[in-house]
Amino acid sequence: MNKHRLAFILVCALCFSLLSGCSPSPTAVTVGGRKVDASEYAFYLHYNRISTGEESGTVFYDDEDTAEAKAAALEQIVTNEIVRLKCEEFGLELTEEQQASLARSKEYLIESLGGMAAYLDYLNQSLLTDRAYEKFQANNYYSELLYDYMKEDSKSYFTDEALRRYFAEHYATVKYIYISIVDDDGNRLEKEVRDNLLESALTVRDLAAAADSDFEALMTEYNQDVTMTTAGFVLSELEAKSTEPLETLFDLAENEVSEVLTASDGYYILKRCPVSAAYYDEHQTDIFEAACDDRFEDSMTVWKTEYEVVVSKVVDKINLSNLAEYVK
Repeated sequence: MNKHRLAFILVCALCFSLLSGCSPSPTAVTVGGRKVDASEYAFYLHYNRISTGEESGTVFYDDEDTAEAKAAALEQIVTNEIVRLKCEEFGLELTEEQQASLARSKEYLIESLGGMAAYLDYLNQSLLTDRAYEKFQANNYYSELLYDYMKEDSKSYFTDEALRRYFAEHYATVKYIYISIVDDDGNRLEKEVRDNLLESALTVRDLAAAADSDFEALMTEYNQDVTMTTAGFVLSELEAKSTEPLETLFDLAENEVSEVLTASDGYYILKRCPVSAAYYDEHQTDIFEAACDDRFEDSMTVWKTEYEVVVSKVVDKINLSNLAEYVK
């Protein structure tokens, strides 16, 4: 047989193998009856693995790296599969426009890389199969479908009374006294200086927690954050939990003062204060959006308890150094 003809046949066979929808890869995880093969699991491990020793050109992975990557991979897989399960339950399917968009994105990627051979090399470098690539790309669309469905349902779920109750529980006005432990260049002060400032902060906290305290007067005297006025500012629980010195704000009761909190830039003394009813009227749309986000996250948490997750024995054999062996 002509060598060029043979080479062409082999390339076609390789493309068929990589692009085929039939998976020779064993099942790694099953979520509520939906199977995820070892190829897809290996990709998620690759996506989450942490490299060390890169400067020397050698990458080592210890047991902690592996455990963290496996936990993250499993969480992502379970989340994605449950989204698909709930879409099936609610009768949600990708629209023709969404399917066409996915097809166009894939065609664009192939063209931008320089053709099918380059695309296959890209998949190989990314530890992806074609089927896993297409599924991964579609995940966002399914998440949007499910979120939009839940948001529409929330219009009746969050009555005015329910939304006001959500607002009262998940929004607060925060006021704080900030004592800096960094210089003008952002460098931390000497330990002895920081220790003295901590003593000062503890004294201020005692004053703030006293029954007859005037927190606003203490702010005026001791606070070093010019952006924090005596009026304070309103924020949601989600915003507080994602901000270093404010994570524990919603652990406080209204009008309660926190202990001295240590952040990377200084000491904080927080006070949780109520929010005016006028704020609700002026920001009702934003509050509804936040409520929808919280309800979606809470629903996902509940759904994850409703479906059986089975991790097969093949997962024990997969580690951060042999991932490529399972991408088939």
